[in-house]
Amino acid sequence: MLRESAAVSGYASATMMSADFPKRARTALPELDWTQALQQQHRYRCWVWSASDLATVGLALARIARGLALEAVLDWCLEPLADDTALCVAELIGNAMTHGCREGHHPALSLGLRYFPTCCLLLEVGDPNPAPPLLPSGAQLETSDNMPTDGRGLVIIRELADHLWWRRQGSGGKIVYARLDTPRYFAPLAGGHRG
Repeated sequence: MLRESAAVSGYASATMMSADFPKRARTALPELDWTQALQQQHRYRCWVWSASDLATVGLALARIARGLALEAVLDWCLEPLADDTALCVAELIGNAMTHGCREGHHPALSLGLRYFPTCCLLLEVGDPNPAPPLLPSGAQLETSDNMPTDGRGLVIIRELADHLWWRRQGSGGKIVYARLDTPRYFAPLAGGHRG
């Protein structure tokens, strides 16, 4: 496996960890195990933010994570994926800060990017909360006017990504994955269509 790694101290606020939202109808994301696929040759970058890092930068973490992800995407010559990657990373980190860092959970977050040259870019965001990510469901998705603000990020990611899922970590917590299939981004450059 080719392995590029970068460890960067980061940021986020402890004050936003206990945000409570009204209960709404929601469905859990599917839980999948992608362990075998990870055995393929790929490039990898990972960043981890500790509790003290998170307390230092607060809400700027989503912006910082987005910048780190864009740097990796550009280093790997994946410019057509830049906008979707930036938005997905910002939303995943925002969700992890809002829902993953709750009282009783050690507030540390991670961001990983895996580039499989033959197929895809895999985005991974880890948080200490083992509860599944929840998507708004039913009538809440019919119009943007009645869609709740909590859960909207996952709906956006689900529309941009080719696949969205999560997996519990053995040590507690979870990792949420978003897969961007590279062929659909490069087909327009070769005369094909994106879709």
